[in-house]
Order: sequence, then structure tokens, then C-alpha cells
Amino acid sequence: MRVSWPDAELRGRSQPMMGRGLRVFGLCLALALINLGLKLYDTPSWFDGTLARNHQYLLDFSYFNNEQSRLLQFLIPEALVRTFGVSVELAYIVQRLVFVLATFCLFYRYATKWFDAREALACVVIMACLMPLTYRNHLQESAPLLCLTFLGLFWALREEKTLLYVLIFMLGGLNNETVLFIPAVYFFVSVDMDRERDILRQGLYAVLLAIPAYAVVGTIRWMTRERPHLGGAFHLWENLGDIGNLLVVFNVFWVLAFLRFKHKPRFLRRALMTVPLFIAPHMVTGIITETRQMIPLSFIIIPAAVVWWTQRASGLRASDPPS
Repeated sequence: MRVSWPDAELRGRSQPMMGRGLRVFGLCLALALINLGLKLYDTPSWFDGTLARNHQYLLDFSYFNNEQSRLLQFLIPEALVRTFGVSVELAYIVQRLVFVLATFCLFYRYATKWFDAREALACVVIMACLMPLTYRNHLQESAPLLCLTFLGLFWALREEKTLLYVLIFMLGGLNNETVLFIPAVYFFVSVDMDRERDILRQGLYAVLLAIPAYAVVGTIRWMTRERPHLGGAFHLWENLGDIGNLLVVFNVFWVLAFLRFKHKPRFLRRALMTVPLFIAPHMVTGIITETRQMIPLSFIIIPAAVVWWTQRASGLRASDPPS
């Protein structure tokens, strides 16, 4: 039976919305709690006083530059501490759980653009299974909100919600500078490569819409410019030696995402073209063994891989790429 992409989208809406929504939320909550437990298990420094000490350094603006500039990472837990009188450790636990749960729930909704309900849930389950592979004894607690803002930015770009895109971009800049990569995605998913004038116009739009977020991050980095950089800022040579760690994050999904490339939805095709642009700066300034840095690519890699899977399962052999 031949399956079209609009049919696949409608299949996901055919079940009673309330019951399906509760089941999806329950599964996402279970996956978020499992991920939380695994993260806490892999991070002894969460409870040995290190987290509380680092949090105080951040409040005093006396911590490392790259961590100090991620304001929401520590201001949200501090708001929980002051509002509810909970411990610093519990505040960070709540922050992680809420943002991971929100990411899983919204990832499901985001994926229903292309898949039915079961296939969209498969995307979430795959992400939930891959995330623990990146857990180490690190206190990088901007990561959960970073994933959520990346997902929101991809969604806003796909649906052409420009104001929402700018607002989420600014919010993401208050949390983690990695979102500064997003203008590349904006350009690739928006541009008509066959029209020179459109290349110039979309390039200009990408720059203009990025100005508020870049101004936010630039201001914060200027304020923390005298603080040293945690771990150093240049790691290209050691990262080249450790490049095999990249395979750990998505393993076979790196390959599946690019198979039958021209038969994938246009948004995913264009977004996949930016993956090397995301990896390149991480190879230079990041530490590639900290594989959590690749997790924001989940919202490109996993759906693109599942498209291949669903095409194989349905026997879809469309002559034209889906929209």
C-alpha cells in the first residue's frame, strides 16, 4: 500500500486526543525520571558539596568565564531555592527533570509533523536511550534547557514563526552560547540555492535576526571577560585523536540519517547540511569526549533516521522528495 507523507501525518491524529496525550505524557515522564536517575548515579559530585560550592561561585560571579556566562543555568535553581526553601541539589534536580520532560513531550509533538503517533514516540525513546551514553561526572546543567531551546528554534524555523524564533534565540543565549549556531540552520532551511539574490537576502535576514541573541551573549561575555576559561579554549589536536567519541552519541543513526537523502522532508534535508558546521567549532573549542555537546542534533539526526526506517517499513518509493 502506497503511503504519502500527509497520510502519515493524519494517522497520528486519528486516536482520541486526551487518552493518547496522557499516555504520551506518562511515557515521557517515565523516560525523564530514568534519565534523571542515571545522570545522578553517574555524577557523584552532585551530592559531595561540589555542586553547591560551584553554585555559590556562580552567584558571586567568581567562576570560570564560559560557565559564568550561562546565566539561566544557575539563576533558575537559585529562584527555586529562594522561593521554596529547597536545597541547591534539589533545585538542580527539579530544573533538569522539568526541562528534560518538556523536551521529550515537545519532541513528540514536533515529530508528528512527519510521523504517526508510534513513530513519533519512537523518536523520543531513541533520544532517551542515547542521552545516558553521554552522561559523565560533569556539572554542565545548562544542557537540559539548551536542548529545549534548540528544539524550540527548530520548530519555529520549520513553521516560519519569525518572532518566536527571535524570542527563543534570545532566551537560549542567556543559557548557553551553543545556540549561536542556529543562524546557519535558518539560512540553509530558508534559502533558494538557485537564486543568487535570495542567497544574499536570506543571509542578511539570518544576520539581522541573530543580532538580539548575539548582543545578549556578547554583553554577558564582556562582563565575564576577566574570568579564566574552564578547560581551556583550544582543543583541536586532542579532539582529532578522540574523534571516535563522536560515534558514541548517535552511532548507527549518523548513517541512517543520511541514507536516501533526497527522499527526506525538505526541512530535514536542509538541516542535515548544517551538521558539519555544528561539529567543526566543537572540534576546535570543545572537548569532544564530552559527547553531550552533540545532543542538540537529536532533533535533526533522529527524525531523519526514522524517515529512512518508516520508508523501508512501508515500502515507500516516491519519485519526488516529500515536502
